Amino acid sequence: MTAANQHKAVTQFYYALDQEVAQELTDKQKQAIEHAIKSVGLGSRHPVDVRKSLPWFGKRYYLVLLMGRDRRTQLRASESKLANFIVTSVILVGLLALLGLSFLALYLLKSAMGIDIFPNYSLGIWDWFKGLMQ
Repeated sequence: MTAANQHKAVTQFYYALDQEVAQELTDKQKQAIEHAIKSVGLGSRHPVDVRKSLPWFGKRYYLVLLMGRDRRTQLRASESKLANFIVTSVILVGLLALLGLSFLALYLLKSAMGIDIFPNYSLGIWDWFKGLMQ
């Protein structure tokens, strides 16, 4: 755990602690608490740890993104290698399809605006698309 994460965990602890109780703690007690927080590792151990609170039409919503290596030694009872492979494959195919559709949309937008990057060359997609719209 990095020093910044340790400091963040200690700060969050004192923020959650009642102010009166925090003021009554001696320096020795504060040092012991901070040492315990740092040694137990209550801070995040994720390489990517994004926690944001976003305002949206008068309400606040939170966004949490955590990424890191799975350190668990066993698979959960409901998980299997085949299920993980299938889920990963479906996600990968979905992302590739989304990427392809994004490129297609950008190409059609470029063609609709009349931008010709390579003179006298066309994939024919724009003509096909215009034919569908007639």
